[in-house]
Amino acid sequence: MTHADQEQQLLHKLRASLTEDARGFTAEVAGPSGVLILNKGHYRGVWHWMEGSYSFTPGGYASSTYSTPTPQDAIRFTIDHVCKQ
Repeated sequence: MTHADQEQQLLHKLRASLTEDARGFTAEVAGPSGVLILNKGHYRGVWHWMEGSYSFTPGGYASSTYSTPTPQDAIRFTIDHVCKQ
């Protein structure tokens, strides 16, 4: 799977999961690469596919703070940590 395919897969799964949860969080395309996480339109962070894993960089940070090889773990992290803040 290509870099873009990995991020599209995460985007679709995040959108479905965040819709079920419905706390104002959304997932959007971040330009040429990445998946933005927004809360009522406010930037919370971005997921990127890098070197075989999904890496999350929170808003205000210059580098990622969490990485995982699976979209399921990325979704779980987003719901359990990003959406709880």
